[in-house]
Amino acid sequence: MNTKKLVGLGATALGIGAAAAGAYRATHPRDAQGPVTPEAGRRAPGSVPDALLDLPADVVHHELGTPDGGVVHAIERGQGRPLVLLHGITLRADVWAPQFHQLADRFRVIAVDLRGHGSSRAGSDGYGIPRLAADLATLLVGLDLHDAIVVGHSMGGMTAMQFCGDFPEVLAERVAGLVFVATRAHQVMPPYVDRLAKRLVGSGQRRLDGGRELPARAAVNERIVRAAFGDRPSKKAIAVVAEMGRSMDARALIPSVDGLIDHDARAALRATDTPSLVVVGTRDLLTPVPSGRHLAHLLPHAELVVLPKAGHQLMQERPTELAELIDAFAAKLAGRQPSVSAAVDASAGPVDADQVEATPEPA
Repeated sequence: MNTKKLVGLGATALGIGAAAAGAYRATHPRDAQGPVTPEAGRRAPGSVPDALLDLPADVVHHELGTPDGGVVHAIERGQGRPLVLLHGITLRADVWAPQFHQLADRFRVIAVDLRGHGSSRAGSDGYGIPRLAADLATLLVGLDLHDAIVVGHSMGGMTAMQFCGDFPEVLAERVAGLVFVATRAHQVMPPYVDRLAKRLVGSGQRRLDGGRELPARAAVNERIVRAAFGDRPSKKAIAVVAEMGRSMDARALIPSVDGLIDHDARAALRATDTPSLVVVGTRDLLTPVPSGRHLAHLLPHAELVVLPKAGHQLMQERPTELAELIDAFAAKLAGRQPSVSAAVDASAGPVDADQVEATPEPA
């Protein structure tokens, strides 16, 4: 078995290989890179200071036990409406460092290490998106959060989708809004990659069961990770993502990738009345614009924002724009603005109102 290919399925923060991304770009060049809004060809991303990518020193740490004997680790900073941040595969809670800097003066920012990542540990139920959804419910109840905004990136977004279907009572009681960042409702991998991924996952698990290791550290490098970013990313952001990928335990990576393959939240999303915001970049090769648009159409009450020239790692690439969108979404939830588009228009910030697309009610 080519173990580097297997690890490539989990690399670059999503769990699908560079081959899949390249194949999508070759067959959908306009969706992957071309302009989809009037501003797409004109706006250039601003630079992100390196200091913004370092976690503030004053975060508070939480450890919550799960019903299956695991541990959910989370970090917190600030006061205000709870803002719960869920990262993608191979990442950690500290990938949200820019949001701790930019939003903690007006939100209670809480970022979670998903089980198998960072300092969170799986219990007897193991891994997979349903387990992550249960851990999200544990966090919301354990910290007694109400009126929260849950922001899910990539696999974290899929976790939030699963949570909507599995824990509707917790959702209704404790969550005011959902933000889906660079994620998919279903078919994480194209069919021609899906079959290969299942074979590789099975081979990788047998390798681990036999006591052999996977060379994950060598396979996750800056060149591979660069594919997850859009136009002119900072070298430090790429290095941060690569380090996180190398630090992930391969014993958690294999079942986590396996959980992505069968992800399908379409039914849960159609039944979710919670106000939602979907954000995607035009240069996201892993969860491209059509995936974001489809996700927004599935949700009964959603707005879609397409960020020109942005890739998959929006929290690191476009933190100022993401902060403005979260502020705008919070203003909508509080009734201060009728929509995210109106709030963005009123703010005169970095996001243009015509980047926000209204989506029709799902059929």
